[in-house]
Amino acid sequence: MANLFEHLAARVARIHARGVFRRFERSLSDVQGMQRRALRNAIEMVAGSEFGRRYGLREIRTAERLRRSVPLLTYEDIRPYVERVAAGETGALFSPGRRVLMFATSSGTTSAAKLVPVTPEFVREYRRGWNTFGVKLLTDHAAAVLRPILQVSGRMDERISPAGIPCGAITGLLARTQKGIVRRFYVGRPEIALLADVTARYYALMRFALVRDVAFAVTANPSTLIRLAQIADASSEALIRDVRDGTLSQEIVGDAAVREQLHARLRPAPQRARELENLRERFGQLRPRDYWRIEFVACWTGGSMGHYLSRLREWYGPVPVRDIGLLASEGRVTIPLEDNTPVGVLDTQAAFFEFIPADDLASASPRTLLAHELLPQSDYGVVLTNHAGLVRYRLDDVVRVHGLLHRTPLLEFLYRAGGVSSVAGEKLTENQVVAAVRATCERHGIPFLDFVLAPCWGEPPYYRVSSPEPVSDQLLESFDEALRAQNEEYDSRRKSFRLGRLQHRLVSADAMAAMDRRLLTARGSSAEQYKRTYLFSQVGADDAALQVGQSERASVGNPAK
Repeated sequence: MANLFEHLAARVARIHARGVFRRFERSLSDVQGMQRRALRNAIEMVAGSEFGRRYGLREIRTAERLRRSVPLLTYEDIRPYVERVAAGETGALFSPGRRVLMFATSSGTTSAAKLVPVTPEFVREYRRGWNTFGVKLLTDHAAAVLRPILQVSGRMDERISPAGIPCGAITGLLARTQKGIVRRFYVGRPEIALLADVTARYYALMRFALVRDVAFAVTANPSTLIRLAQIADASSEALIRDVRDGTLSQEIVGDAAVREQLHARLRPAPQRARELENLRERFGQLRPRDYWRIEFVACWTGGSMGHYLSRLREWYGPVPVRDIGLLASEGRVTIPLEDNTPVGVLDTQAAFFEFIPADDLASASPRTLLAHELLPQSDYGVVLTNHAGLVRYRLDDVVRVHGLLHRTPLLEFLYRAGGVSSVAGEKLTENQVVAAVRATCERHGIPFLDFVLAPCWGEPPYYRVSSPEPVSDQLLESFDEALRAQNEEYDSRRKSFRLGRLQHRLVSADAMAAMDRRLLTARGSSAEQYKRTYLFSQVGADDAALQVGQSERASVGNPAK
């Protein structure tokens, strides 16, 4: 229960927060002014660098000059500069006097992960976006104020760059530097992020959470919230015993050093243990909807993430769900302001944005529009220039415009462009899939497999390989291992059981050939220009492309293993 000091601090914070949100609301009526300021601030970050000199960034004052001076860039275009920063050459990408606090890690289009520079200016904008989001959210759900919060954060120092700079999750940095008045309401401990084993980490978090009356849960991926609830239910005997005795299971949390640090923060709670036992006996399982008074949950709901919502509510109850916005390691794009919708308003202060019309995404030199030029019910790929040293960076998240809030576009995330599939946040690319199949075939001494790969919904979701050749369990396991080596986020989601194991479906060679003919015709390209699609990003897209149904499915193995 909150004490008097916390109530007073919360009152002061609410007054400040209302001012923050009023300024944000005013900014929505001046989208062009906000974008000019965002461009100027972002260019100042890099104008004096080697990168900036290459593109003449000191001379850039307008969007038109930026377009003429700098081509659209991918991460692979800036990777050499980032790697030099990671090695200690900050001036390769940033102006003199700029600092890099850490690198946010994310999956790249090659086997090497992306490292996104996190500067103090980037953190300031990232935090401002979260604070704006949180102010509106807690204003709408005042009963959650001054009550415990379940938040999942990663480590900011999963590894260290050659220059000694931490590389990891930006959520870890934000959690570590959060104000004390807020940290007090987090149910977890910072040490939990040190647990390498995902099951141990989630168990430890739920061990601390079960003795608190959590008001809301927030994390990016809804599958994480589902997995937390499942682990607590499956390990209910151990959890209830730990709650009763004030302990932390040695069998589940095997890291002795971390377990000792966490154990020092625990106390016996026999009454709470009895309550949990009674709930389990009454409902036949332990569910957050029964042991917490949940006001809402906050997570992604756009694109393929929406498929998790029914399962999420089974565990957490029929509560409102607030989308956290289109948010990546590279920065924030939108801030949702209402429950139960993936639509959010463009955060014009976070970055300078350009938008590629969806029809131009595959073009070698696509045109771009500015935020005030977008058309309702049209789809666009996102390009950003921001405080992370990213200039005309193709984020390639595809959004749909749903009108305006004042004069600022309202956007909904649809999918990832460029042959990327992400049903659990893994951002698997076609390049990675092809490289994994090639490595697998070379390892087993067989010709390159004729195949397509697509996500499928299940408990949990999984990927299905369709091919005209039989695939053994051993070959399928090797392919899965190769995908893990190619994409660390795919590996993470396999380890945490947010993705199931690969399955195989045998299809005829005629079906594969017919698919190629249909795609060739649909794209209007010549046979010489045609490139086989190996990865489909949408669930069921392989069924449609191959024109096969459920009766033709031939699965290998259990996807939950």
